[in-house]
Amino acid sequence: MAFEEMSMHALDAAAFRALDEKAKTLGMPERILIENASSNMCAIIDALGLEKKGIVVAGRGNNGADVLSCARKLLSRGYDLTIVALADKEPNQEVQFQLALLKKITEVHILRKKEEIDSWGRLSCGKAFILDGILGIGVKGTLNEFLQRIIAAINATKIPVIACDIPSGLSPDTDNRGACAVKADYTITFLAPKRGFFLNGLHFCGRIIVTDIGLSKSILEQI
Repeated sequence: MAFEEMSMHALDAAAFRALDEKAKTLGMPERILIENASSNMCAIIDALGLEKKGIVVAGRGNNGADVLSCARKLLSRGYDLTIVALADKEPNQEVQFQLALLKKITEVHILRKKEEIDSWGRLSCGKAFILDGILGIGVKGTLNEFLQRIIAAINATKIPVIACDIPSGLSPDTDNRGACAVKADYTITFLAPKRGFFLNGLHFCGRIIVTDIGLSKSILEQI
């Protein structure tokens, strides 16, 4: 999709949430949407041709659940992954569900306070990519020190970053280029590009790849 076409089809956070809610009213609960989105993301990552050694960083919200679900599927495709979950506060129900599954099949590293972020260098050493699922389209205001430090650590590694839906810290709606945000090499975004991609400068997003959540934007808009 060309730049002009992408910008024409961009959604703000409210429009994306409206489509997401429409999918739920059709009988697709949040967990099914997460599984659909993560399956598509897994296939896209596999097609990028990167070495199968990565580190997955999950936040406390649904983007965290997306990447944890994707991690389980990448493991099933033979990937060597380090799983990191951020738990400075209680993760939501979907993240807890995905973590419970993953803990049965692999080790999960839990970071709860900013001092533990010092372990990032050891955990990320030798990895071929980072899968970012720290924050989604609900980001508001200035990030706390814990999140700022992990984002700074990610940006300092120089390892290719794949962002889930939106680079963490980037606003989906407004220009917040002065804020702390992940600088991704690839952004796998759901249903449509987010308006903030174009307001904030595409250098945060890298290559943008659009995928669906089991239903496409065009079908949801027709309903």
